[in-house]
Amino acid sequence: MTRTIARRAFGSAALAVSALALAAAGFGQPTPAAAQDEVPVGILLPLSGSVAPIGINNRRGHELAIEEINAEGGIKSLGGAKLTMIDGDTQGNPNVGISEVEKLGRRDVVAIMGAYQSGVTFPTTQMAERLGIPYIDPVAIADSITEGRGFKYTFKVSPLASWYARDQVRFLVDASKAAGEPAESVVLLHEDTLFGTSTAEGQIKAAEEYGIEVLDDISYPKDTPEITSTIARIKELNPDAVLLVSYINDAVLITKTMKELDVNIPIIGTSAGHIDPAYIENLGADANYTFTVGEWNTDIDKPGVAEIAKRFRDKFGVAMNGHAAETYMSTMVLRDALERAGTTDRDAVRDALAETEICGEANILPYECIRFGESGQSPEAQLVVLQIIDGEHVTVWPPAVAAQDPVWPVPDWSAR
Repeated sequence: MTRTIARRAFGSAALAVSALALAAAGFGQPTPAAAQDEVPVGILLPLSGSVAPIGINNRRGHELAIEEINAEGGIKSLGGAKLTMIDGDTQGNPNVGISEVEKLGRRDVVAIMGAYQSGVTFPTTQMAERLGIPYIDPVAIADSITEGRGFKYTFKVSPLASWYARDQVRFLVDASKAAGEPAESVVLLHEDTLFGTSTAEGQIKAAEEYGIEVLDDISYPKDTPEITSTIARIKELNPDAVLLVSYINDAVLITKTMKELDVNIPIIGTSAGHIDPAYIENLGADANYTFTVGEWNTDIDKPGVAEIAKRFRDKFGVAMNGHAAETYMSTMVLRDALERAGTTDRDAVRDALAETEICGEANILPYECIRFGESGQSPEAQLVVLQIIDGEHVTVWPPAVAAQDPVWPVPDWSAR
């Protein structure tokens, strides 16, 4: 494997916090790993509650990476110390997530990786910043997690929410033009947490940039039990596509309701529920032809992707998806930082993370390098669009990495 590791300055020191006060609160720095056999790593995810299936799937990416790192001799600069996962279950609740960060801090984790939901990641990164704990965000996408906060301990591998929105619209424009019927309008439908609202803001800006009219911008309560009247309104508006931002339960409910009301409008999702294997498991053939922006797929053309995807399936019995690929690579980012830091001192690990540059075959995500700008955001992160075809997510855009052309327009429900 080829790999480039370059060092560069990240900026000024982290928020000043009294070491004495932290020690009194039980948040002392971990001892150097050379003096220990294991390096505890905090994994902060919803492992119970309505989004637990996604949290469990995300955890698998961390687990596979840690298993491989340990099998290859652990952290060599730390005498072969093995990484060990310390779970923090957010239950999908921001307040619980904050409490779990405090608990993980008391267990001397060297860093935290989490927390999937933007509405949980935002406040938990704030607590980690206060405690001086390096925090890697593999999956949560809200722009506000990194932008404009001045944080020094937060590092975001995932793209910004506004980039998901941008690429939903870019795909709509490209696919509809290629089919000879350029799209003119969309309806936005999103859940009302930070994830949904921040993505919708980006969708509005992108639609304006590409000349697409937004007929309506509709939010709904996450985990809503009923959405019939909303879908009926969308049918009446008859846009060229519906841009969705939904977790798994909502994504399934919306698709079922669209079929029940015979709403023959393409669905373009924003990862989350539409990329979760449970979406296909719950809907069967009715999931076919749904589009979603995604972070990664097993069929993208990049060295190492097929091999890692096979190891994931062999271990867990399910396909590796973009979220699991991001958690896998985020763990490799932490491994790389620990190797260069040569210690579990959190400030030293933070400094090493700031100098990250993992490129080429060492990065299985669909862009050249993982590195972090001054805000902590990975600036090169980019997206693909997937379509469910015969019960599988297939990469259909951009053409440079697509496995096949998109099916556009999608067949009516009556013709499937």
